[in-house]
Amino acid sequence: MGTATAFVLSGGGPLAVAWECGLVAGLARGGLAPGSVDFILGTSAGAIVGAQLAAGCDPEAMARAIMAESDGVLPRGAMTAYSSAAALKLPELFASALDGEAGRVEVGAYALSAATTEAGTMESEAAYVERMAVTIGIADWPERDIGLVAVDVADGKTVILRRDCGATIAAAVAASCSLPGLSPPVSIGGRRYMDGGMRSTVNADLACGFDSILVLCFHPPGPLGERIAARVAAQSEVLVASGARAHVITPDASSLAAIGPRTLDVMRRPGVARAGLAQGAAAAAAGFGMVAGFVR
Repeated sequence: MGTATAFVLSGGGPLAVAWECGLVAGLARGGLAPGSVDFILGTSAGAIVGAQLAAGCDPEAMARAIMAESDGVLPRGAMTAYSSAAALKLPELFASALDGEAGRVEVGAYALSAATTEAGTMESEAAYVERMAVTIGIADWPERDIGLVAVDVADGKTVILRRDCGATIAAAVAASCSLPGLSPPVSIGGRRYMDGGMRSTVNADLACGFDSILVLCFHPPGPLGERIAARVAAQSEVLVASGARAHVITPDASSLAAIGPRTLDVMRRPGVARAGLAQGAAAAAAGFGMVAGFVR
């Protein structure tokens, strides 16, 4: 009887996309093929990377594209402008969301209000979804099973958007990535959704039911990163208690140095991708894939 495997990719903004692409490319060099797992769960930035991997995109090509980004040139599908005040408010919103569904309802109300009051400066929902379509570069839901984590702005409940959600893959990715105040909530099936990171940056505990689970947990250096790592460790314990083997990879020292404290700084993406590639290659060389049971 085969081993049921799941791959979990965390959020963390544009630098999370770069680190995860680099890391997966490095792991792939050692024969570890996350794109061939039974289930992929992505949150926010991880939804972008997960959708591409589920669609069969080459990890090496994904990493090379980021490493080749020119200085001063925004990557394909990047947000061209956003409210600096809204960006500064994000830590407060994430802290409120930790209070559970009640806290997330408050954040959802802010997300809806911001989408209305900032209508003159914030991109429309349609434009946002179209930008996400450009970012992921795929038109249809992949055949491989993938779930994208989002939060309902009205009741604060967490949902895992899948092929049967009634929306395009671009809309589902956009919903999972919709940071309150920066992007509008996304309408799917008569509900509106915001960033799945409002429930958890990683959401690894939502991947129960698999025998072996590989988790990529992006985080910046410093106290915030330490808190994120502690939360994913607790989620990993939930998976282990369910009988699964959980394997968590967080940024190593070189990756943390490349990431730095400003996770919305897209100009750091090439360096972060290179650091992730080196970290993944080192893990593959050390036989990580064989230990984790992800070599096919």
